[in-house]
Amino acid sequence: MRILIDTNILIELEDNRVITETFSEFYRIAITNDCEIVYHPKAIPIDVGRDKDNKRKEIIFSKLNKYQSLQDYAKPTLEFTSNLKNNKINDEIDNKQLFQLKKEFVDVFVTQDKGIHKNAKKINLSDKVLTIDQALNLLQEQFTFKIPSHPILREHSIREIESKFNSVFFDSLREDYGEIEFNKWLQKCAAKNRKCYTLIVEDNLQAILIYNLEKVEDHQIPSIFDQALKICTLKVDDTAFGIKLGELFLNKMFELCINRKIKYLYLTVYDKQIHLIKLLETFGFYRDEFKNSQGLLEIRMIKCLDKDKMNILENNITAHPFYLNNSNVKKYVIPIRPDFYGSLFKDGKLRPPTLFDKAPDSINEIQGNTIIKAYISNSKNKKPKKGDLLFFYSSKINQVIEPFGILESIEIVNDFEKLWNIVRKKTVFTEIELRKWLKEKGELHVITFRLIAYLKKNISLPKIKTIDSFKNKLQTITELKETDYIKLNNEGYFDKRYIIN
Repeated sequence: MRILIDTNILIELEDNRVITETFSEFYRIAITNDCEIVYHPKAIPIDVGRDKDNKRKEIIFSKLNKYQSLQDYAKPTLEFTSNLKNNKINDEIDNKQLFQLKKEFVDVFVTQDKGIHKNAKKINLSDKVLTIDQALNLLQEQFTFKIPSHPILREHSIREIESKFNSVFFDSLREDYGEIEFNKWLQKCAAKNRKCYTLIVEDNLQAILIYNLEKVEDHQIPSIFDQALKICTLKVDDTAFGIKLGELFLNKMFELCINRKIKYLYLTVYDKQIHLIKLLETFGFYRDEFKNSQGLLEIRMIKCLDKDKMNILENNITAHPFYLNNSNVKKYVIPIRPDFYGSLFKDGKLRPPTLFDKAPDSINEIQGNTIIKAYISNSKNKKPKKGDLLFFYSSKINQVIEPFGILESIEIVNDFEKLWNIVRKKTVFTEIELRKWLKEKGELHVITFRLIAYLKKNISLPKIKTIDSFKNKLQTITELKETDYIKLNNEGYFDKRYIIN
């Protein structure tokens, strides 16, 4: 990003006084993300040269070399200046800077000058002429990101678990890669301060995912000319098999890629990792065979997360976590009790972390780890169809809509073996509870769905009361009318990063 700064911004950054937090944060984010901060050589030097405070003028000029002078700048045309004041030297300076924005020689122009903002509005440039607060918000939105979290996992530097490098947990990897080579690689990860997600129970490492962001020259994957996130190591201890940590880790990696605007996710696997390969293929990873540096054949599993390259006609699981939301896709809101909500949607905002999250009882709430989950009720409503969009309303205490997903299957079931086969490890209910419930009711309404994400902002009860679709007070599965959905979409409730237009 190329950022043109005005004199008032330069003075705030370089004057001989304590810099404000907003300005220092703006500068830090811009520089650490390779943004160019430039000044117009026919603007700032002239502006500063008119300062009557010689000492301040000397200080500012001495620090001007920290910034890049805008080269090959454009001279404002008569057509451009005819729409603006051009009588005083201040007007000329302002117009010279604005014209660089008009010509798209810079991406944004940062100034605190109200007159310039007023002029920018006249010539339809107000969205690119920013105050320092607006510029900071833009940089934060573009370059800072939230680390995906989950109550049973922790994201941290691999350096924090160096004491566990020699544990038996890593023995199978040492066998696969060679003891000396794998131990060297772990130390390399520590030296480079790579990040990982871990599950540690009673000080024992139960699962780990180590990841690394790679440039094109690092991954060298044919036909991919973007950076890619590599899952360097994914291992679950034998004692933790069956609790769907593979789905949980994948979900966090999808979220991390979307947060960081990374278009490719990949990992290398062995043919013997049949279950892992099947899981990856289910969620749209494709297989790419290659010869490694030792001349041996290896398998890369690659997931494209570039929406522009995705040509989907319906909401299939291979497109996960992206989805279509056009008028052909029906939308429904489903009520769920808060106690069930906290177990099914463990990484939602409505469920704060607790001291017991890494206790065995919490970890074994497998349905809180899965991407594919189950919802069971007495409803007879079979209107929803595979691919429809589902929003979940936490009733009673919370009274908000927060998580959303895509419907995978829906049916009325009256046979327990069939029921348990559908919902096992996906539901908040135990086998005993479901047997009793099915016996009482004779049949149950079963929905399986994929959790996509959580709303950008929750739809609260006061807002719900204003929506025409919800006149039944959300006591059962309720269709969200397309007109209401469009209104909510326009009001910024849905995260557009997940939507394929």
